[in-house]
Amino acid sequence: MQFLPEAPELLGAIAALLDEQVLPVVPGDVQHQVRVATHLASLLEREARLGAESARSERELIAVLLGVDAEDPAAALDERLRAGADDEFAARAWEALVEITRADLAICKPGHDSWEGA
Repeated sequence: MQFLPEAPELLGAIAALLDEQVLPVVPGDVQHQVRVATHLASLLEREARLGAESARSERELIAVLLGVDAEDPAAALDERLRAGADDEFAARAWEALVEITRADLAICKPGHDSWEGA
């Protein structure tokens, strides 16, 4: 049986290769481009690994909050909040939005998803 790596593993390998093998040996004027490519490969790896679950969780959180599964959950939540939602709904929306944002940050800016502010 042949091992067929999946996208997250391939992207992780590309990022590691660029960071560990290519970056140290390229001329200084090219290093920034290699760092950008490494960052993009890492970001795509996290998106491939975490993105589908993050999107599913976001849709579910908003559906529970609104009490319906809207065609465009984010737009439906935006509309409800802009219409002047009551304080209790706004507090629950805040909690859901913090959870959604943490999931997004885990993909695009790991480490920033652990913020504990108000």
